[in-house]
Amino acid sequence: MKSLILASLLIGSSAFADTTLFNCVVPSQTNSVKLTVTLAADQSADFVTVNLVEKTGTSQFFTQADKGAITSQIAQGALQFLAMTDKTSQTAEGVITNAGIFSINKGQDGNFTGLLLANSNIYQLNCTK
Repeated sequence: MKSLILASLLIGSSAFADTTLFNCVVPSQTNSVKLTVTLAADQSADFVTVNLVEKTGTSQFFTQADKGAITSQIAQGALQFLAMTDKTSQTAEGVITNAGIFSINKGQDGNFTGLLLANSNIYQLNCTK
């Protein structure tokens, strides 16, 4: 199933209409760590990709949700999901490896802030739509 999801995401640029949901930055003196959240929606499901660009390289995460679930979460002022990679797996002990948690919430000022917990790091995020 994971391979099917990943394959769909990798060929998604031609099969789905991509919509950038958020452009995020990790606030710092240089603002050099950037993250883009993109929705590729087809007839049956929402596919979300998260592209993280930092000095050490680029990482891509993804998730799948029921059709309309992502825009519904955003309309309610938040977006949270398990951020998987092509190496995400679950051990016999039930531990999920090579994954992260993405979570942003809308503040009173209308801006979204939150965290990406991934790559053994915690990324503080300031996001714009």
